[in-house]
Amino acid sequence: MKIEKISDNQIRCILTADDLAKRQLKLSELAYGSDKAKRLFRDMMQQAAFQYGFEAENIPLMIEAVPLSAGSIAVIVTKVDNPEELDTRFSSFAPSVGREKAPEESGTAGVFEQLLSAIRSVSGGEKPAAQSGENTEDAQVSRMKRYFFTHRLYLFSDMEHAILAAKAAAGRYDGESSLYYDSAAEKYALCLEMRDVESVGKQLAVLSAISEFGETSKFSLAREEHLREHCRTILADHALESLAEL
Repeated sequence: MKIEKISDNQIRCILTADDLAKRQLKLSELAYGSDKAKRLFRDMMQQAAFQYGFEAENIPLMIEAVPLSAGSIAVIVTKVDNPEELDTRFSSFAPSVGREKAPEESGTAGVFEQLLSAIRSVSGGEKPAAQSGENTEDAQVSRMKRYFFTHRLYLFSDMEHAILAAKAAAGRYDGESSLYYDSAAEKYALCLEMRDVESVGKQLAVLSAISEFGETSKFSLAREEHLREHCRTILADHALESLAEL
């Protein structure tokens, strides 16, 4: 089980097929909240709290599950400051639910319910048959989820920190990268694009190393377009490789 801190308010957890096998769990079982599934979720949240201080009690959350290959799954957990201002790009996230505190779960019952709901949506449980117009909408949501999961944006206060991040990732990063300078924010912006969600799971250690030198920022198609059109392009391709050689 690998956990990546995206920001103070967001984490990703990769549950591989091996993780599930060690706990004698199948992906389909996760969707229906067995005791083993709840123990796995509890361990996940406790590990996030221990590693990154990510506390989820009494805080509205968005939770999404993204299926990977070979029975693996990624769970994205986001704290929400104002539930009424949720980004509509992620309207497929499970909504926050009330938290009924169970003695054995120390107030985390609401988190489990959201996790179960999110995993149900990707494992086929309780999913109605799609109408003709829904296929297109589902495809658009799927593309947005894929983009969100396979792209990263890191901001650096100066070129030196960008170079240090590149050297930390040297020879280990597998994907596209580009570097821009945002004069308005006075930041260098490093954009990463990985092939698929499975490759992201394999590169969490590299992404974590890069984040030690820069600030992880929200990324979207609109943000990427803004960088291309309004910011100075420093390195359009293979930015990490080029910076690592400096």
